[in-house]
Amino acid sequence: MPKVPKAALKQMEDVLVVTVPEAVKRAKITEPVCCLRIWYNGTDSSEEAIPHLLLVKESTRQKFVKKYGDDAIVLSGYLWSADEATFKGMSYDVSLPDTDLLKPYKTWYDYLCEMEEDEELQPFREMVQRVSKKLNQLDWKPIIPVTDDFVVFPADGSHTFCDDLGDLQASISPAQWKRFESAGWIPDLSDLDPDDFDEDDE
Repeated sequence: MPKVPKAALKQMEDVLVVTVPEAVKRAKITEPVCCLRIWYNGTDSSEEAIPHLLLVKESTRQKFVKKYGDDAIVLSGYLWSADEATFKGMSYDVSLPDTDLLKPYKTWYDYLCEMEEDEELQPFREMVQRVSKKLNQLDWKPIIPVTDDFVVFPADGSHTFCDDLGDLQASISPAQWKRFESAGWIPDLSDLDPDDFDEDDE
């Protein structure tokens, strides 16, 4: 069984921590955004499908809350789902430079193809969670217009895990999580029925 290419993952982690803020700054974003999703893929995409960025507009979050009410938060199928924010005008789509990412990403991709199981994406998912956690320590206000609760976390483009709240929780501090709970942006996980998150499986 091939070993997880930890060196390639570490290289990508180091590159992403530096290049994500730089790419976002170059995008010249003008509207306030509430979150930045670092989108990653599995073998359903090409070996050149390095992570890319989706920055969701605050106006989009407010539209979801107005349209879907409590369901936007309780089911988390709209408020925190990257898929729901990909339609035109809802977010900013920002590409990352591939110069320092393509080679280690191909190493990772080749490993993933050998494993033949999408669940083997977990090490990559955890790498993006670590990147997100580091980026959440930055002061983003000098870089782009952001809300006071702006947050960075992964977006599972492969739909392997379908666990946006899990990715969010792994990418922020316990204090940040409590602030989101207090603001009413996330549900109490202990009160949720697991079937609430099975929408993608239907």
